[in-house]
Amino acid sequence: MNFFKKKEESEFEFVTNDLLIVFNHDKRTSDINLVTEVTEDAVRVEGKYNVPIEDCEITTGKDGRNFFVRAPAEYAAETQRLAKLEMNTVLKQMTAYREPVIPNGLDGMKIMLAGIVVVALIIVGIVAA
Repeated sequence: MNFFKKKEESEFEFVTNDLLIVFNHDKRTSDINLVTEVTEDAVRVEGKYNVPIEDCEITTGKDGRNFFVRAPAEYAAETQRLAKLEMNTVLKQMTAYREPVIPNGLDGMKIMLAGIVVVALIIVGIVAA
């Protein structure tokens, strides 16, 4: 009975073994990260990079795909800025949630319908008498 056994797997488990390699021409450095999501438009590393797939050279390695981007310093800074902006937008949408407002019991339409029913009952009572 393993009902109360603590989950041993990492909470942030990556679905793929794909890598994003960003090579900075100006500084002659590279940044290697695990890819969190690949869409038809972009390659994403959560919170760090959001790179258009057209800018990537795609190769295959023994563990998965390698997305290689040759970028000047401005390009790397811009992709990092886009990733942070996207993450902030998602966080704003999550925190801006408001509970739905339950409408109160009496509104104008209900009062008007109740008045019509009362008038109809009075007319039926007068005609029947």
